[in-house]
Amino acid sequence: MTDLDLLLKAIAEDLGDPSGWGAPVEFRDSLALCALNSAFSLRGSSAAATNVLARYRAFRPTADTDSGADLLLAMDGAGGPTDFARDILRNESKLPGTSRVRPEGIYEGLSRLTALETPISNTEHLRTAVAAGDTSVKAAWLSVKGFGALAWSYLIMNAGVGTETKPDVMVQRYLARVLGDGQKLTPARTRDLLQLAAEELNVEPRDLDRAIWLHESPSK
Repeated sequence: MTDLDLLLKAIAEDLGDPSGWGAPVEFRDSLALCALNSAFSLRGSSAAATNVLARYRAFRPTADTDSGADLLLAMDGAGGPTDFARDILRNESKLPGTSRVRPEGIYEGLSRLTALETPISNTEHLRTAVAAGDTSVKAAWLSVKGFGALAWSYLIMNAGVGTETKPDVMVQRYLARVLGDGQKLTPARTRDLLQLAAEELNVEPRDLDRAIWLHESPSK
């Protein structure tokens, strides 16, 4: 059997019919929530990210439609990213590999998106740029220290880009176990297999990614 055959067999056994899979995490109208969830999910628990979003929503009744500029203004009004992390989000965890609180990276990333030749300030702008293959947007987000490929993937997945996947530790662990033989999968190979499997199942790659993640999640 090929790797794809093995993966499809496991998906059928472990995940069942795709019609029963839960909806992916999405904040289609709020770049603010996309950015917060992306940054606080990096090597962080799902519960911690959920709490951060709840506190932002309590602080900002318009959170579900907030643009990137709205989040920047909210941080400024709270005294800056560091004070915002402490006083509003009550989460001062650091971006991976840095000594900076996560809102510092978010502030920098959103500022760089709005400074592009074609500014990105909301989720519609972001989806349009991704669909057009505008690599400057991804480059701007990844230029932030502490933001890697997963930070970009989850940002656009949260914004409604269904063709994207986020091959994090749990997703890669699942594929490695399914394929066996001690395979060490690269993120690129993981993405390729997820894309191929999603095509065979006639689902969006993002939906398959989420279903695998939930299956592997200790909190399921």
